[in-house]
Amino acid sequence: MGLTKCTDCGKEISTSADSCPFCGKPMSSIIKCPNCKSSDVEKISTSSKVGSAVLFGVFAMGKINKSYECKKCGYKW
Repeated sequence: MGLTKCTDCGKEISTSADSCPFCGKPMSSIIKCPNCKSSDVEKISTSSKVGSAVLFGVFAMGKINKSYECKKCGYKW
């Protein structure tokens, strides 16, 4: 049985839980990395995308058109 963080309250809970026991959020909406299946993912902020575009121009396209980044393997989608 693994642990994951609730995307709403951030507390660690069991990956087999149907909902977070702390805040009640349904766990079916947990986003997982399509590459490594980790739930330790982060939404790429608009300000981060803008900063990358300003610094790297066309070379930042790999980050600009993506919405999430896995903290474990670095995959962006």
